Amino acid sequence: MLRIIHTGTGTTPVDSGLPHVGRIFGIDEQGTLRWYRYHGRGHQDPTGSPPHWDPRSGNPIGRGFQSFLHVLGCGDGALMCIEPDGDLRWYRYKGDGSPDPTGSLRSWDSNSGNTIGNGFQHFVHVFATPRAGREATAHVSLFCVERNGDLRWYGYRGNGEHDPSGHQGWMANSGNVVGNGWASFQQIVGANVIFGVAPNGDLRWYSYGGLGEQDPSGVKGWAPNSGNKVGRGWQNFRLLTGGADDNGPFITALFAVRPNGDLLWYGYGGSG
Repeated sequence: MLRIIHTGTGTTPVDSGLPHVGRIFGIDEQGTLRWYRYHGRGHQDPTGSPPHWDPRSGNPIGRGFQSFLHVLGCGDGALMCIEPDGDLRWYRYKGDGSPDPTGSLRSWDSNSGNTIGNGFQHFVHVFATPRAGREATAHVSLFCVERNGDLRWYGYRGNGEHDPSGHQGWMANSGNVVGNGWASFQQIVGANVIFGVAPNGDLRWYSYGGLGEQDPSGVKGWAPNSGNKVGRGWQNFRLLTGGADDNGPFITALFAVRPNGDLLWYGYGGSG
């Protein structure tokens, strides 16, 4: 796989569950988008077979996703994809994993493929905390790391309405700097919280509850334990993704891919 993307836990009209728990998209070397759903809690299973995986897991649901610089899971099956020229495109998959290699069935929202912004090509890292919880108040927090380490916040409440200028659907503080020192991370995972992998393999925990208030010092909106080390030995994983998991005690589930293709599961229930 070129990428794996947790699709986020989803929203509902009221806070009545997380309908997308365990749903993952994978992009292979040919650009095929594949659908997976994991029902387990880290049970040892090198075969990756049912019952811990949905039997439709691995089915193709789209194509042409290999050339994007970044692909982000944004909740409710939505993806934000950054083109090499910096255009930001929006997609939303509404299907159940039934095979559709061309991505032409009615499983995709009609706004899929629309451009919703521009100028995103120069960022070192881009990650998101997906829309989750109650639909009326939920939004996607998009975080972009400048080459100098500044962390910029963008809040999106739209539904893929076509707007290359990047105005429609974006929240007022979008583009503000909310932190610094983020360029050195090897990988960053946006889930319900944020995990950063340092070059030495340390895993650092962050949680942001702000709304993009301008603060280059990185104090406003961040939980007190943000930046704390919560693990080590993470530097050798080829791919990382994760999201909230409400199958039992609430945790963050992280999925890590070794260089040989093995998929490992981790569940974190701490607060940094």
